[in-house]
Amino acid sequence: MTTSTAATAATRRFPEREARVVVVVQQKGGAGKTTIAINTAACAGRSAVQSPGDSPSPVVAIGIDVQASLEKWCAGVREDALPFDYLVTKGKVGLLANVVDDPERRRIIIDTPGFLDVDPDAEWGSDPLGESRTADALREVLDLADLAIVPITPSAITWDEAEFTIERILKPRHIPFLMVINMHDPGKDKQEVQLDKVKAWIDERNYPRVSDPIRRYTIHENAYENGTLVTEYKLSGTALKAREDFMRVALTMEQML
Repeated sequence: MTTSTAATAATRRFPEREARVVVVVQQKGGAGKTTIAINTAACAGRSAVQSPGDSPSPVVAIGIDVQASLEKWCAGVREDALPFDYLVTKGKVGLLANVVDDPERRRIIIDTPGFLDVDPDAEWGSDPLGESRTADALREVLDLADLAIVPITPSAITWDEAEFTIERILKPRHIPFLMVINMHDPGKDKQEVQLDKVKAWIDERNYPRVSDPIRRYTIHENAYENGTLVTEYKLSGTALKAREDFMRVALTMEQML
């Protein structure tokens, strides 16, 4: 699968600024947006060229959810283990411009709320985002985005919402996007039947995707409570596989940008 067309479009969106803005977005809650945003930022931060002295990190993670899930997770991580800066807006608009326009920033990865506030009666072709503080915050983010990451799970419960996100929210705004299959359970789906189904569903729609999924491991499920990032997992066999999954997302993201 090629992503060359989307990559070209992404680099043309805001050629005048140094930073590239990536928004992790999906209408359906429970697809793992916060986990993907934080761990992709961690992988990008670990790989970024660092300036000497007290220069800010070239990578910033931002959360716009009023629940401040990203802030709570990052606050639990050891300061010396956090390879990116972070900002939480709690739905307030007007706070992102200074970060996005900062010439020392290179990658800004934005986590969005657990579910999108949409108008169920919005006609096709109109903006389906609702009228609320959260919806306004999301519009601000989308106006700045160079690329969107859309998580989807092997369970079909997230598929329609992923398609809605792409067709009704991203495509009308001409935002390039990348799908990430998240929470594939290699123990329960040993023959990869369900994984093949979701890959086929994505490919039938010609949606660009990361080649392989982020696998569902207990180590991920405990990371929020333990205040750990994928880059800080102890180097066991499972941890190496888990890190590989998120590094793959970060590398594919870079290809798109």
